[in-house]
Amino acid sequence: MKYKSHILKYLSKNRLMSLATSSKNKPWTVTVFFAYDKNCNILFYSRGDTKHCRDIAKNPNVAITFNQYTGKPNSIKGLQITGRASQVSKRSFFRLYALYRQRYRWAESFKSDHTLYIIRPKEIHYIDQELFGHFFRIRIK
Repeated sequence: MKYKSHILKYLSKNRLMSLATSSKNKPWTVTVFFAYDKNCNILFYSRGDTKHCRDIAKNPNVAITFNQYTGKPNSIKGLQITGRASQVSKRSFFRLYALYRQRYRWAESFKSDHTLYIIRPKEIHYIDQELFGHFFRIRIK
């Protein structure tokens, strides 16, 4: 994937993302802490009884955004991603949880009532004003 190293570097500098879900044609958005793997899969940790997790159980199609403005000219950066969200499988849990916990030591405190979710991107759009110019985004995937 072209620009993958730029995307991974960008993700490493951010901690929060906006997650959009929907159920029965009613949209919902929430801000969550995230981690990621080398394939740009996005991980988040949440309670299964939250609205966004209940929505995912009914409709796994989600959208996520990451935004950053540093206040410097030509510094707008961001990602817009659509994908499918699901609970992490038992088979992958320990490997992916280790990535999440590496970023957030506090995750261990919530182990009794939180579940790890993964978002596998279907589309990735990248905005980087330094690379592509003013307000121009490119589709990466």
